[in-house]
Amino acid sequence: MATRGPDPEVTDQEIFEAFNKAEKPFVTATDIQEGVDLSSTRIHQRLQPHVESGKVERMKVGNAFIYWLPDSGESN
Repeated sequence: MATRGPDPEVTDQEIFEAFNKAEKPFVTATDIQEGVDLSSTRIHQRLQPHVESGKVERMKVGNAFIYWLPDSGESN
């Protein structure tokens, strides 16, 4: 039976680590899958609230979505 809400085995921090490890300024669900045990559909579902809150940006390119962290104007 499917459950609603975040997968307790995979934290948001684990998902967001893909952004830090990316060699590109964006990630795809496939990039995130390399570090976590989630389907691409579940990754899209988990990122959606972050897109809605503005923590993550998203754009469709061809048949794929790309995700990136918006520039906060702060230097790292």
